[in-house]
Amino acid sequence: MRKRKFRRRKMQQMMIIVGIVFVLVIIIAVVILLLKSIKTLKSITITPNFAETELDVDQDYVFTIKGNPAKASLKSLEFNVDDSTATFKKGDKADSQTAVLHTGAEGVVTLYVSKDKIKSNTLTFNVVDQARKAEEEAALAQKAAEEAQMAAQEAAQELESEEEYVVMVIGDNVRMRSEPNTDCDVVRTCKKGETYTKIETVDDWTKIDYEGKECYIKSEFLKEVTKEEAEQFKAEAESAEGDTASETKKEEKKQEETKKEETTNTAATETATTTATDQAAAANQAAADAAAQAAAQAAAEEAAKAAAASAGTVTIQCSDGPASFTKAEYDYFVATWNYTGMPEEMMSHHSAGELHTLYNNTH
Repeated sequence: MRKRKFRRRKMQQMMIIVGIVFVLVIIIAVVILLLKSIKTLKSITITPNFAETELDVDQDYVFTIKGNPAKASLKSLEFNVDDSTATFKKGDKADSQTAVLHTGAEGVVTLYVSKDKIKSNTLTFNVVDQARKAEEEAALAQKAAEEAQMAAQEAAQELESEEEYVVMVIGDNVRMRSEPNTDCDVVRTCKKGETYTKIETVDDWTKIDYEGKECYIKSEFLKEVTKEEAEQFKAEAESAEGDTASETKKEEKKQEETKKEETTNTAATETATTTATDQAAAANQAAADAAAQAAAQAAAEEAAKAAAASAGTVTIQCSDGPASFTKAEYDYFVATWNYTGMPEEMMSHHSAGELHTLYNNTH
């Protein structure tokens, strides 16, 4: 009886020990499963470590690889790239969470990583030769600048062509002829400042349109100007003529006053003379005759001097040497080229024969 109780007690102890061992085994198994689930890879993410959206050829680009959960092992990853000219592989051996893409030729490259049956996100990039692209952009910019410059030049030429030009007579009494020579008929004599439409240049002559007819004027007596410049010259000439007319009127008025004063003085002298005796009158008459004769002689001398001065000669330094001209010729040349501000220099550019021909053709 005692032995049976002992055996029963021992059996109970064994069952308790077996139960405890079974529970411990279950607990250990659960813990192992939990630890294994914590390190089991569920997903993979790759992220570029750069901001470029277009990649350059023959360059290295680094990516970061992250697993979920973070403690999951990233060993034995497969690196996939669809461009045969590029390579995509694991980064530094000390860092298993990086990958490096080395680009090849231009085109589109797609890459991803995978482990077992888990595939990461897919990334796609354009690969461009940046040096060539920069050269193309520079060439396009230069072409655009050249086109803009050409457009500006064309616009300036159009604006210039829109401005109408005429030829203006720059000398007095310039002859217009029916043919480009001095042996033909004179159509008319032109005044300084007159303007005409130019047709073409024929040697030393300019063909112009005069009332629908083709006529000719020596080119040296013409200047090509815009219509606006011609109008301005005409206004200035009219203003100068107005000033000259005003001065002429003032001179005429002064002469009239002088004449009146002389008339008054003469009348007073005659009145005084009539009140004198016959002898005094005769003496006065003789004195008056002598004074009149002296005045006439003085006037004749002054006239002779003026005529001599008018008929005098002026030496002009021509292109073929010094030559003598009349004062009238000299004054005409000065008036012809006075608008340049250098009439003497303009004369020196012509030979003596040319200056004589110029004067004779216009007088």
